[in-house]
This record gives sequence, structure tokens and C-alpha cells, in this order.
Amino acid sequence: MLSGKILIIALVISFPLFAGAQCITPPPVPDCTGTEPLATDGETINSTTTKWYYGGTVSYNSLSLNGGTLIVCGDLTVDKFYITTGTIFIRPGARLVIGSGVGAGLQFQGGCYLYNFGTCEIQRNLSLENSASAVNPNIVINALPSSVFKMSNQYLVINNNYSWFENNGSADFWGLITDAQSSPGSVCLGNGSTTKMAILINKVANTYKAPSGNACVNVLQYSEFYGQLTSDPTVFVCLAAGHSSNNSCIPFGCHPNDWGSSQVFTGCSGCATLSALPVRFLSFTGAGINNRGVQLTWETAMAETNGKMLVLRSGNGRDFKVLDSIFVHSTTGNVFHYLDTNPLRGTNFYRIVFSEFRLEMTTSSSVININFEPETTEAIYPVPFGQNFTIIFNREDSPKTIELMDMYGRTIPIIYTISQSTLSASVKLTRREENGLYLVCLISNKSVTMKTVLKR
Repeated sequence: MLSGKILIIALVISFPLFAGAQCITPPPVPDCTGTEPLATDGETINSTTTKWYYGGTVSYNSLSLNGGTLIVCGDLTVDKFYITTGTIFIRPGARLVIGSGVGAGLQFQGGCYLYNFGTCEIQRNLSLENSASAVNPNIVINALPSSVFKMSNQYLVINNNYSWFENNGSADFWGLITDAQSSPGSVCLGNGSTTKMAILINKVANTYKAPSGNACVNVLQYSEFYGQLTSDPTVFVCLAAGHSSNNSCIPFGCHPNDWGSSQVFTGCSGCATLSALPVRFLSFTGAGINNRGVQLTWETAMAETNGKMLVLRSGNGRDFKVLDSIFVHSTTGNVFHYLDTNPLRGTNFYRIVFSEFRLEMTTSSSVININFEPETTEAIYPVPFGQNFTIIFNREDSPKTIELMDMYGRTIPIIYTISQSTLSASVKLTRREENGLYLVCLISNKSVTMKTVLKR
């Protein structure tokens, strides 16, 4: 009866994950008294069957799961491990090592559940495969803050949209690949968790999430993106000094360094260093303000620090250029404002980078994008005018030449001055003209704008 209950719990508890709101809560780990049916070397654990391992450090040559449940209470190494479907529980303080004896990678084909409350080490590549479904998903959970999941020289590949990896403790991979068939939120990170890898490849937007608090992702060597990593600013990315991204795949759809809304730290020696950082970005927003430009505002959590904020802008989301720098120290405050008075027409991408003078490490905010479409000429006044009038224009289409014509197309002699500082022009008629309608022609490097004015 106990094994049937465990299987039902594992299946039912998985369904809330599909909604994507939070990380899944693993089922309670079963007890282990040392009197339960003991798994034996070479055994196949079939459906409705539950077996335990308890005792000292032991190595099995082989073990197979064919729909059953294995509960590890001691220190067990299995050289040749096979699984079609089934559930694995590793209790707190226990350890399971899946060896490399089979040679080929370990495949979860659907209906495979691994709940690690202790230590799990896998010495083969692990793939969460395409045959998983809503009824039979693949779920791997590193359950507790104290839990350790090790694949230090191996790859974890998620290539199915009903497959998930969740880390609430410490996880270590050679590489973590979220393939094109994976789903958003397929890597769910708990508060305070650390996920370390040499290589990160992300082929679906927003595969990483950290809904319950701050989580650290440490990438040592290389990353490649086909969509942004995350929309959560609670994901902190620690990039080692030798890290690089692949730029050669841009024609084929890659987006180098597309860390999304995460906060990125370059030259970072490890997740442990982030706890002592002097600056952390809490928010970053922006808005277009009529013809004045784009107003940026960001808030930080700052400790004792001295450094500078760099304001960067890009037209394509990849190639950023520095607009300005703001020097800060511990008494500056933690809310900053910057007005980009000459934004690009259309979409502008912005990022703030903080560089601390004492550290060889930089902190980067998330990237935001603001659409800016300058308005046409705001005003000509007074209306009607006598011998003089003023034109208010936007910087994007500031005129180089101003002409005045009557309704028959004849040019009216004027004198004018253009002020870029006030975005205005003063126009004066050089002789008396008849009252009536006139055309003001504003000629810039980009356009010609015609306005009708009334003289009385």
C-alpha cells in the first residue's frame, strides 16, 4: 500500500508546475526505519513496488526502475542504472551516485521523477526526453537548501516542454542546455540557490525563473542564446573572467549575452562573492517624455561604496554604447535619474552598469526597451501673429532653414534665428504684409514640414 501512495503523490504534486506560477513543491520524502524491503543488486523494481536502500556505503553493479519507487536512505552507488519510468527519493543525509557503467547517457523518457533531499551525483549525461507528456512528465528536484546535485563533468539537456529541473540548493554541471523543445520556466531556482556550469545554452525565451527570491547562476566559460534567459530580476548571473558568448550565430537567430532581466556580474569568482557586493539593482524603468527625450530611473541597494554608474544605450539590444557616467559614493543615495535628450527614433535599449573602484567586477542591471517617437512641431505662437512669431520644434527634426510663403506660393522675406538649446526659432517679417493665411516651411536634414499660420 505504501508504494502505491508514494506514486500517486508524486504524480499529483507535479501538476501545479504546468501553471508556471511558482516552483513545484516536492512530495514529502518517505520515512526509512531500516526494516523496509531492501533493494538488491541487479534487481528490477516494477510498478506498484517500492524498495529501500539503507546501510553503509555500498556499490551495486546494476539496478533498474520499471515504474517502481526507490528510496535511498544510505550511501549507494549504482554503476549501471536503467530507468523506463519510476520515482527516486534520496533522503536528507543520504547519497546516490549513478555511475558511468552503461556508457550511453541517462534518458528520462516520461513519468520519471527524481526528488533529492540529500546528495545526488550523476556521472553520465542526463536528458529529459521528448516522450514526456502532461500526464507523464519528467521532474528533477534538488529539494532543500542543503541538497547537493552534481553533474560536474556532464550535461543536463532539457528537450521537452513537459520536463523540468528545479534547484533549491547547490547544483553543479559541465553544461546545462535548454533545447528548442523546452518550455519557459523549465529551470526553476529557489531562493538562495546556486547553479554552477561551465557552459550554458538557452534556446527558448525565459527558461530560467526565480519566483521565490534571489538565485545565482554561475557560468564559467561559454554561453549561447536564441532567446533571453529570464524575465526575473531575482536571477543573479555570475560570469567568470574568462567567459565568452558566441557571436558567430547572429545570422541564424542567436542573441549573444541575452541575459534578459537578470542582474549580471562580470569577472565574478563565484556565487559566494555576490553576498558581499556593494550594489544591487532593485528596479530600472524608463519612459518617453514628449519631445524632451527618455527619462530613466533606477533604484539600488547600496552599501559603503565608491564607483560610477555607466548609462548605456543600444538600437538593436546587442551593441551598447556609453551615453554618460555618474559618479557615486555611499552618501549619494540609492535612487538615480537620467534624461536621454537625444534618443533614437523607435526602440531604444538601455542598461546601467556599475563599476566599483575597489573591485575588479562590474554589476549590470537588466535591459529595458523604450519606444520613442518624437512628436511633430508642438506650436507656432502667437496665433494670429503680427510681424513676429515663434516656432517650437523637436530635436529630431530641428530645422536648418525656415521659409514663409503666401497661399500663391510666393516667398515672403523674413529673418530668423534657430536655438538648439531651447528647441525654438524666432521669425520676423522684414516688411508689412497683408493679413491672411501663410505657409511656414521647416526644412531639416531629414524632412520638410509645412504649417499654416494666420496673420492679422
